[in-house]
Amino acid sequence: MNFKLFIAGRYLSSRSDSRFISFITYISITGVMLGVAALIITTSILNGFEKEIREKVAGLVSHIQINSFLSEGLDDYDRAIGIIKDSINGVTGISPIVQKEAVLRIKSNVEGIMLKGIIPETDLSTARNKLVRGEFNLVPKDSVFSRLLVGDKLAQKLSIDTGNKVIVFGLNGIPSPLNPPKIQQFIVSGIYETGLRDYDDVIIYTDIGTAQKLFKLGSNVTGIEITLSNIDSVESAVAKIKKDVGYPYFPKSMYKLFKPLFTWVELQKAPTPVILGLIIIVATFNIVGTLLMLVLEKTRSIGILKSLGASRSQIMKIFLYDGLIIGVTGIILGNILGIGICLLELKYKFFSLPEMYYMKSVPILLESEYIIFISLITVLLTFLATIIPSYLASRLDPVKSLRFS
Repeated sequence: MNFKLFIAGRYLSSRSDSRFISFITYISITGVMLGVAALIITTSILNGFEKEIREKVAGLVSHIQINSFLSEGLDDYDRAIGIIKDSINGVTGISPIVQKEAVLRIKSNVEGIMLKGIIPETDLSTARNKLVRGEFNLVPKDSVFSRLLVGDKLAQKLSIDTGNKVIVFGLNGIPSPLNPPKIQQFIVSGIYETGLRDYDDVIIYTDIGTAQKLFKLGSNVTGIEITLSNIDSVESAVAKIKKDVGYPYFPKSMYKLFKPLFTWVELQKAPTPVILGLIIIVATFNIVGTLLMLVLEKTRSIGILKSLGASRSQIMKIFLYDGLIIGVTGIILGNILGIGICLLELKYKFFSLPEMYYMKSVPILLESEYIIFISLITVLLTFLATIIPSYLASRLDPVKSLRFS
């Protein structure tokens, strides 16, 4: 065994004459452990928030939504869809929609909604996979009753359940005796829940044909939804669609449609790791104090080693090893603690969230690159923190060290 590493281990081991050193060593290890664990947990939660919001928003509005500058909607959308498929790489889904404001009534309850007409076969939303009751069936029952999917929050508010009959008033401008709203009866076929509760309270799904009749659009649609294989290429795809398709098509990415949500996530991600990173900095510099006290405790031992022929560099390496042993031990324990807590939260969902966070429990996304980066930075800080005490130990005069009591 490397004698420097052996001596470093002996210096840190618990002995009857150095219990205080052992105690502060454990404190230093605990500080590094808590700092690493806090950063792993925090970055995993922030990454989880970003992933959850991306997926939930993408499920509601897709990656790109193309609307029209014209009130009557889009009439040649098939041509636009063909251009988009030919010019944009990585298109995984594309579907026309009709989405406009309406009013829903059940018994004496009335609520403003956003009615979204879709083609079930090409629909890009996640509603079909988020059903909590009923079935994903939007085929009109007959010439009188069509079918609806209702969000869980709205269903609770209005006491709606599957099989209930509701009335929807299609709004085309300001209602008046000369512009009465068109009325359609629906049967609720299913209730969905995306987790974005503000949108579960607003968006209701039906088939695109019923929506076109209700809003007097004929064969026109109000928009086109697109999903891409690479979500990072959304903004460049939007710019290309603007150039290739042109007026009256108006494409917007989900980052623009839900800008407040993504801005909120970025604001959380920017300062939090920096603030919590200070915990690691403080913890690693506690190692300085630990090693200085260790040098003071082992002054006579240093004198003996030097008198036996140990060089300054060898003495310095002994205390560098001591600092690294403390740091690496804290990092390993911090990884175990941080990853363990994240895995337990993923499995058991201990912590619930209020409605403002758009999800019911704390989201977790463990990413190995973040864990490795945190560990490497901590090792570097630990190494830097050990240099001064190790250098001071190597400069001790052996004669004075042997006289030290």
